Amino acid sequence: MNLVGYLNRKLKDDAVIGLLEHYDMEVIYEFDRLHENTADAYSSAAKDAGFELRFNEQQVLETIWCYVKERDGFMAVDSGILGVPCYSSFAEAVNSVEARHLRLSKPSAGSEAWIRMEEKSIWRHYEFLDGELALLTLMLPWE
Repeated sequence: MNLVGYLNRKLKDDAVIGLLEHYDMEVIYEFDRLHENTADAYSSAAKDAGFELRFNEQQVLETIWCYVKERDGFMAVDSGILGVPCYSSFAEAVNSVEARHLRLSKPSAGSEAWIRMEEKSIWRHYEFLDGELALLTLMLPWE
């Protein structure tokens, strides 16, 4: 299964457990230590494989960060496991969104730092650095 297919699955879903075991990933429980009424969350990173998972309080996978370029101790992800396209440039991403008539969010005019494609069941946030794709975030839509 591609990474995008894991979105909206529970932490204890057999497929998610298989992913965690395949990459020998540890799950970290993040709770409200300071009693600030923040929601609990769970995270897991596969630094050698170039991605990180974030589960919400209900243990549903809501965000996957895919490091297209090495950074912060993460190796570059294999684009073949993503399940969505990796665009070589900001312009290519914009053209794809416009051709598919998707809802688009991007920075103010002149900036080509990021673009977010919003589909009904998934949002894709592409972050560009020095004109190249550096980070792809796969996420459930915000409510």
